[in-house]
Amino acid sequence: MSSIDWHAALPMTDDQRRNALADMELIACGEELDLPWRRVRILLDHKLAVVQHPVLTAGSRTSLGLTDHGLRIMDAAGARQTNRA
Repeated sequence: MSSIDWHAALPMTDDQRRNALADMELIACGEELDLPWRRVRILLDHKLAVVQHPVLTAGSRTSLGLTDHGLRIMDAAGARQTNRA
C-alpha cells in the first residue's frame, strides 16, 4: 500500500507564497472579485481560503473568506514585517 496522499497540495513556490499573501489581503478587505481562478484555486487547495455561502453581497450569494490557517499565516507574515521595521 502506498503512503502517498494524492489529495495533498504541492508546496507553494516563493512566488505563489507572495501572491497568496497579497490575495489573502484582498480577501480580508472584501476586494477578491478580480482574483484569477488559478490563484483562488491555490488558496483553496492549501486551505487558506474557503467559499462562503450564503452571504449578502451586491450581485452574488457567495464570497471568499479566510480560514483560521490563512489568518495565522497572515499574522505570522505581519509579525515578520513588524520585526524588520
